[in-house]
Amino acid sequence: MAKRFTDTEKWKKGFIRNLPAKFKLLWLYILDDCNHAGIWDTDFKVASIRIGSKISEKEACKVFAEQIKIFDKGNKWFIPKFIDFQYGTLNENSRPHQAVIKLLDKYDVYNIEGISPVDVAGFENEIKKPVIKRFIEPSIDEVEAYCTERDNRVDSMKFHSYYTSNGWRVGRNKMKDWKGAVRHWEANTPKDKTGRKQLANKDYNKF
Repeated sequence: MAKRFTDTEKWKKGFIRNLPAKFKLLWLYILDDCNHAGIWDTDFKVASIRIGSKISEKEACKVFAEQIKIFDKGNKWFIPKFIDFQYGTLNENSRPHQAVIKLLDKYDVYNIEGISPVDVAGFENEIKKPVIKRFIEPSIDEVEAYCTERDNRVDSMKFHSYYTSNGWRVGRNKMKDWKGAVRHWEANTPKDKTGRKQLANKDYNKF
């Protein structure tokens, strides 16, 4: 059974405090019934049964206009603030976050135009996108520059080719920090007679 964070201060906030009773219940129901990316498949008939009050879709759209983005011809609602509250910064290396990022990318919810069927003054058209940490593959030049900076004699071409060939993975996991990988190659490079490390060409450890 999925568990989520809840805001214990919500009852003091104007948005909740000023809602009619049935819409207070509906809002809490939507936050529980939406998926892990804050997207709710609208079903007002079922919602009405579960909260014990008949709900009009048109009226609900007006009441929640500033809190949601409506798309897929009204069949889906997206709650932008859900992401920030539940996850904060999304990290593509986190398994729970990967599924969320996949859904956000699938529906491209932050770039939907004309998503609201109602014209309400003050609708938040510009919603702040969540911060998503994504690994960016370095260029050979970037690897070479970092190796030069560290004066470690790691073969930047071999390093780059090795990880390019395996999809920039360390074992089964996607790489998080390529500079950390360079330092591991550096640490595991045998030294020559002059005391300098010989060229590294093998990935010895996970990090």
